[in-house]
Amino acid sequence: MTVALAACQKLGGVAGGDNSPKLAVGDTVSGEITSTSSLNYNDGSRHQGYKMALKSGEAVSLELGGALSGQLAVFDGQALLANASSGSSDSESGSNGSSVSLAFRAPKDGTYLVAVNGASAQSFGPFKLKTAQVVPYDGKPLGADSQAIDWLMGDKQEYKLKVDKAGLYSITLESSAFDAYLRLNGRNVEVEDDDSGGQLNARIRTFLEPGEYTIGASSVNSNTGSFKLSVAVVPTPNGMITRDGTSLIIGQPAQAMMDSRGRRTFVLNVDSPRQVQFDAIADSFDSVLKITGPGVDAEDDDGGNGTNAQLILDLRAGRYIVAVSSLGSQPGVFELETTDLGSDVAAPASNRKDAVEAAAEAAADAAAAVIN
Repeated sequence: MTVALAACQKLGGVAGGDNSPKLAVGDTVSGEITSTSSLNYNDGSRHQGYKMALKSGEAVSLELGGALSGQLAVFDGQALLANASSGSSDSESGSNGSSVSLAFRAPKDGTYLVAVNGASAQSFGPFKLKTAQVVPYDGKPLGADSQAIDWLMGDKQEYKLKVDKAGLYSITLESSAFDAYLRLNGRNVEVEDDDSGGQLNARIRTFLEPGEYTIGASSVNSNTGSFKLSVAVVPTPNGMITRDGTSLIIGQPAQAMMDSRGRRTFVLNVDSPRQVQFDAIADSFDSVLKITGPGVDAEDDDGGNGTNAQLILDLRAGRYIVAVSSLGSQPGVFELETTDLGSDVAAPASNRKDAVEAAAEAAADAAAAVIN
């Protein structure tokens, strides 16, 4: 694509000459790339150019649709400002052709060349080119149930997020012009995502405490273009646990949400010795279980099905801390199951520390008896 566009750039006198039709913001034009269209000599592809007169700072979105497998490029004289291709991962293809979109901002007053280019020497067909004005983001901090329509101009752009009320938040970066990548930082939160939003869109879903955060929007494939950044509060199901220290009841599953660091802790009170199976089940991350208490300090990563954690422990009466975490500090929802495997526990086999201490005490008693 780079070589083809470079050739189009070299042929500025052909593609962007006085004979190129004018295109105004808001126009929709139809055309067709044929064997008689202007030739790119480096690869044999064909192109059609349009002239756009723009003011400094004016932002425009372009969408190329139709049967043509094509490319879009915008030039300021001989300088390439933006480009996108139906052959790249950010395009949407279907049986009737493909869709290519991008957005750009005019760096100064002037006339710009918009080039519709075939993706290869064999790319021909009709196309429809739509233009629209992009309303720029006003720069105000985002909040719950808000969105910003903006365009990606460089490697990364940052936005402020202000959270007034603790809750489960969904942050989505959507674009048909580039492969979206999201980052969220603030208040001990450091989360990132690539394709969780479907297609090539990014989505972060995590529990946030009140405070200020920074959202980073960027492109995986270095393309530029328009995008929508939205923030929404996600209703949590009744009974969803979002706080540490919740008491567990053996036999009753607990639905819980990871905190912003990918952790959640519970308390389990055991009234009599029993064997208990713990399962931390998650679909979106690799779970880790850690249980501490009277004579117990156990941890597991993948003891259950797939990447789910599982521990089977012989517990004596007492208070235990059950911690579930995710590898990589990933956010998400999980289920913690506790199963009573029986109360006929003579000596907790997994409590090795207790066994050693008991043996030492028995040896000391025996030695004392001999001495006496």
